[in-house]
Amino acid sequence: MYCRGQLVQLQHDLPLFRRAGFGLAAISYDSAAVLRDFASRKGIAFPLLADHESTVIRAFAVANRRYAKGTLLDIDSEQITDSPGDIPVYGAAYPSVFVIDPNGKLLWRFVSETDELRLTGTAILERSIGAIAGESRRAMPGGRVQVSVTASNTDAALGNRLSIGLELKMPPGFHVYGREVGRGYRGIEWTMAPSSCWYQGDPEYPRPQLQHFAFEEALLPVYAGDVRITRELVLKPVLSAAEPSLYRLFQSVCLDSNSDVKASGAVTFQACDERQCYPPQTVPLEWRFRFVPPDRERSPPELRREFEQ
Repeated sequence: MYCRGQLVQLQHDLPLFRRAGFGLAAISYDSAAVLRDFASRKGIAFPLLADHESTVIRAFAVANRRYAKGTLLDIDSEQITDSPGDIPVYGAAYPSVFVIDPNGKLLWRFVSETDELRLTGTAILERSIGAIAGESRRAMPGGRVQVSVTASNTDAALGNRLSIGLELKMPPGFHVYGREVGRGYRGIEWTMAPSSCWYQGDPEYPRPQLQHFAFEEALLPVYAGDVRITRELVLKPVLSAAEPSLYRLFQSVCLDSNSDVKASGAVTFQACDERQCYPPQTVPLEWRFRFVPPDRERSPPELRREFEQ
């Protein structure tokens, strides 16, 4: 279910890949018939390639080590089984992304050993080539320092690895202090509210500049001008055949009346100019994502993979 959701999102982000100068193709161990059926149902316009014997998957060293030769999977319980007629999964790949230039040079790779966690197209572009494509941006109420929040996507599905950001724009002559400033000054700190709906990564702060000021003997770490901080946000992958109540709980707790998921936090910083420092301030932050429900429709049984015995 998570792989199908990622393919639908990649279709949505296809124009962003093209504007960045990239094509897009997906390789699966599934049969050509299954991929053709899925592409037709979901309007997938980029190539879905059937790696019948997992030759390419093994060549790129991303075959899932969990599945030994002859392994079968019960698609209803999502458990390994030995029942005839279940799906052979030997040769299935870990969720993997390879970014390759026109000359065949590998620019970037990402392999996750967790099936449920998937990168969106915009997150792939930002991580691989630093392109911030299709990113949403929204200003937060503030004072002298302008604060905005950004997100790699406006919509999100279970297991999505999203990139969210925080931007500070300071007027000329102003600065804020880096996290490790000490000496009685308040360094910048971005915190997130606890939630049962998503996981969060640690914020990635840029390296501050060391500057000397007339009011302090020591060099102090500061940010001036425009500053961008990012972190990963992952919607919890709560789909489970063994515990279907987890998804129902997610729907009741995490979705608002518009079927949006909200993430909130705060940034605290102390703004200063060349002459004085102002009291530390805390600005509340909020991100909203339109929730994309999981695709639970499966290919007809007669199209499912029947090789690799």
